[in-house]
Amino acid sequence: MRESNGIVVLPEHGEKALDGDSRTGGAPSPQVQLSIVVTVFSETFSIRETVAILSGRDRGYIKEIILLVSPRASDATFTICRECAEKDPRVRILVQKNNPGVGWAYREGMQAATGNYVALMAADLETEPAAVDRMVEKILQTGCDGVIANRWLPGGGFTNYDPIKYVLNWVFQAFFRFLFWTKIGDLTFGFKILSKQITDSIDWQGTLHETCIETTIKPIKEGFRLEQIPSVWIGRKEGASVNTFLKNFRYVEMAFKTLLGGSCGIKN
Repeated sequence: MRESNGIVVLPEHGEKALDGDSRTGGAPSPQVQLSIVVTVFSETFSIRETVAILSGRDRGYIKEIILLVSPRASDATFTICRECAEKDPRVRILVQKNNPGVGWAYREGMQAATGNYVALMAADLETEPAAVDRMVEKILQTGCDGVIANRWLPGGGFTNYDPIKYVLNWVFQAFFRFLFWTKIGDLTFGFKILSKQITDSIDWQGTLHETCIETTIKPIKEGFRLEQIPSVWIGRKEGASVNTFLKNFRYVEMAFKTLLGGSCGIKN
């Protein structure tokens, strides 16, 4: 291993990235060169399925798939990540330096990304890999700065979702959508694509799951143009969520802090 920009990189395949050519035969997209940051904790077969779906639907826009792996991941998880990298040189393996916390993972992934757009998602299949292609299509159609996956739009939805959380989620979305005066209807979903201009210019603060709302509301507050597409949330097939109910209050704290604060910390 070696360190690059404060992130531990596994050798060889972890350092390779193509220039955007698709292994499925599609022509490279000059407008969208996508870095896909996939957070990995304890998943196994879900990693393979996620990478396979992403690669299978690529039309030339995937520049790299960054598997951002927790240092506490199992040997089996690391083995599967290496297998994915061996099969596709666009796959990079980064070991999370600041741990624990998905917020740290997102921040390290955004920093390491080399494309002009960055997708943020998880390896547990709760985020729908096939939706990435629809997000890219929305960027190509509108020229927007980012696309948010929305579980509340027609065509989206929830599967195996706790009924109480479902109601609370709806109330939260309606309340803060009004306060931020935005058309984006799923502010707490961490699944999205942001331009590199967004990821590089905002001073991100989230360390845990509050990063999911931070990476939507801060770009909204700073005036970036965001679009949305429907997506289905499906309860994970393996592993257990580490986002406890009490941690959800961090979403509320982040929302009010962003709403009532001044600048979101735009970098010079």
